[in-house]
Amino acid sequence: MPYLLNGSSRPVGGAAVEWLTWLKTFKSIGCDSALLTWKGAQEIVSRSVNFDIVESFKLDKGIPKIKFLTYELPLLFWAIKKYNPDFIVQECASRFTGILAIIAKILKKPFIHRIASDMDVDERIEGNISDFYLKLYYYGIKNASHISCQNKYQYNTLKNKYPDKSISILYNPFEMRKDVINNNSKEYIAWVGNFRYEKNLPALAKIAKSLNEYKFKIVGTRLDDNDEDTSVGIHELEKLKNVEFVGHLNNDKIPEFLSKAYCLLNTSRLEGFSNTFLEAWSVGVPVISTKNVNPDNLISDYNLGVVSNDYESLPEIINDFISSQKYLEFEDRCRNYVANNHNPENLASQFLKDMIKSNQK
Repeated sequence: MPYLLNGSSRPVGGAAVEWLTWLKTFKSIGCDSALLTWKGAQEIVSRSVNFDIVESFKLDKGIPKIKFLTYELPLLFWAIKKYNPDFIVQECASRFTGILAIIAKILKKPFIHRIASDMDVDERIEGNISDFYLKLYYYGIKNASHISCQNKYQYNTLKNKYPDKSISILYNPFEMRKDVINNNSKEYIAWVGNFRYEKNLPALAKIAKSLNEYKFKIVGTRLDDNDEDTSVGIHELEKLKNVEFVGHLNNDKIPEFLSKAYCLLNTSRLEGFSNTFLEAWSVGVPVISTKNVNPDNLISDYNLGVVSNDYESLPEIINDFISSQKYLEFEDRCRNYVANNHNPENLASQFLKDMIKSNQK
């Protein structure tokens, strides 16, 4: 999040975008909030914020294999103890889920975990982090006072595992722009995301290749350690004349970029609740995805785009969608959905109620 606040070109995940909205909105409903982050973060934040920034440890210090115990945990403990919050909230499956749960138990504070991705609740997480960090993550999940989910799949999976635990579903908040972007001049098919395995870039390359009459614009950046699948996808995309790599776009530029698109194409193998969907819908742009990513069937039930059963059908679906100008039918519906279902104040108030209620049990 410090890099997001700095406007840096460094890759930023959806959780950072989501939590920037949560923190700002908690303050607006009368609840103080703080970002717990690393030492030196305050120096790179280039804009004023209405929440506190609490620094803890330096990223480049500590003995690698044991620094979580000998360095990270103690400094996080003292930073949290000094700030003295009523709740400790953490999102994304990592060692910090367990570390913060331990600190919360020592300080006798409620620990709240927010699920970031569908794979965080099933067996797919096991191949994503080391065995030891996985144990820390599971410790955090088991000892959380409350777990906040993004969709029904996450909720049902966790309820089956932990039937007595306080768990709820809360959709991501989204701030609608006051200056409405109305762009009827559509120019390309948009794709937005960090370049990693889950995003399935090889599938994107096959679709773009078969639809060479349409321009594809890709927003995103390479990670330092791209997997082989992603590298293959990037290589194939770079060979296509109808594909343009836009690179990184600051978060406030994304809506304008999406407003010029026929649709936002999603090729991911899995997601939780993609913020890019909300960004597209907020400017009246529909989403075309596969059944792999259709959280709570929202795209289908609210008619916010098109969902394909497989990747092979997507080129035909996209061609029909654009050639028949179906994308014009979605503008008001998509905007209204976001305004009615992802209002930040309403969701932040409910999040606070969920946390308080779980602590009263």
